[in-house]
Amino acid sequence: MKLWLFILKRVIYAIVTLIGLTFIVFALLHVGGNNLLLSAYLNPRLTGPAKEEMIKELIQRFHLNDPIYVQYFYWLKALLGGNLGYTNTPIYSGPVTTAIALFLPNTVMLTIIASILIWIIGIPLGVYSAVKRDSVLDHSVRVLSFTLYSMPPYLIAFILIIIFGVDLKILPFSGTVNPILASNIPWYKDGISYPTHIILIDALIHGDLPVFWDALLHTILPSLTLALSVVAGIMRILRSSMLEVLEQDYVKLARAKGVPERVVINLHARRNALIPVLTLYGYTVASLLGGVVVIESIFNYPGIGYWTTQAILVDDVGGIMAATLIFGIVFVAASLILDIIYAIIDPRIRY
Repeated sequence: MKLWLFILKRVIYAIVTLIGLTFIVFALLHVGGNNLLLSAYLNPRLTGPAKEEMIKELIQRFHLNDPIYVQYFYWLKALLGGNLGYTNTPIYSGPVTTAIALFLPNTVMLTIIASILIWIIGIPLGVYSAVKRDSVLDHSVRVLSFTLYSMPPYLIAFILIIIFGVDLKILPFSGTVNPILASNIPWYKDGISYPTHIILIDALIHGDLPVFWDALLHTILPSLTLALSVVAGIMRILRSSMLEVLEQDYVKLARAKGVPERVVINLHARRNALIPVLTLYGYTVASLLGGVVVIESIFNYPGIGYWTTQAILVDDVGGIMAATLIFGIVFVAASLILDIIYAIIDPRIRY
C-alpha cells in the first residue's frame, strides 16, 4: 500500500474514533434528561430572570425539545464552533475555552519535560541492562523497573516530596513559583503568568532570571514523578528488544569483523531495537496527559489536570466534558502521528 493511502486510511479511522468520542460525551450529558447539558452551557454568574432567559435560549439553541439525534447535531455544531460552555471551579470561573487556554500550556510544558526525562533515563538504562545481561547492573535495573512499574504515581510523588522537599529541602513541591516572589511579579496574576501562561517562558520574555530559576525548580518534582511513573515500561521493552537484536546475524557479523563494541551497540543494535520502543514511547507521552490529573493535584500545579480535578470535586459539568474531549483528542492525534511515523520507518506495516 502506498504511503498516502495508508495515511488517508488512518485519518479516516481517527475521524471515526473522534465521532465516537462525541457520541459518548453527548450521551453522558443526557443521562437523566437535559439538565447536565444545560449546566454545562449555563453561565454560572447569571441569577434570577437572566438565568431563566438563558435557559430558554439554550433550549432553543440546542433544540432540546426535538428528538435526541437532532439535539446531537446542534450540540456538535456548537462544539465545532469552539463553544464548550462554561466552567465554575475554585481556580477559574468563565468560558471553558478560556480555561483551556490558561491551563493547557502548563500541562504541555510539564509533559514535554517529563518526555525528555523518560528518554534520558529509560533509553540508557534499557540498553545497558541488555548489554550487561545477568550482571549486577542488569539485576539492579530490572528490580528498579519492576518497583516503579508496581508503584502508583501518587506514591512516587509522595516519596519524592518526602526525600527532596521535606528531608533535604532542596526542591519546592507546590505551585509553579514561590508565592513571596510571585507577589512582586506584575505579569503573574491568580496563579497564571502572561502572555504565554507558561511561567518558564514568560520569565524569559520579561527577562526575570530569578523567577525563571525558581519556576524551573518547581517543575522538577512533578516532571520527574510523571517520568518515573511510566519509564519502567520503556526500560523493559527496550531491554527485551535489545536482547533480541543482539542475537541477530548482522550484529554477530559486525563483531566478527572486529567492529568496536561501542559502534556495534550504538549504530547497529540500539538503532534497530528502538523501533518498537518508539511506538510505546509515543503512546506513553500521550498517556501522560491522563497522569497529570493526579500529579498536578498533588503538586498544586495549575495545569489542565489540576483544573479537571477541581471540576470533578465541584461537579462542574462543563469542565469535566471539556477535559474528556481534550484527553480523547490528544490520544487519537498521538495514535495517528505514531502510525504515520511507524509506517515511514518500517514500510512493512502498510500491508
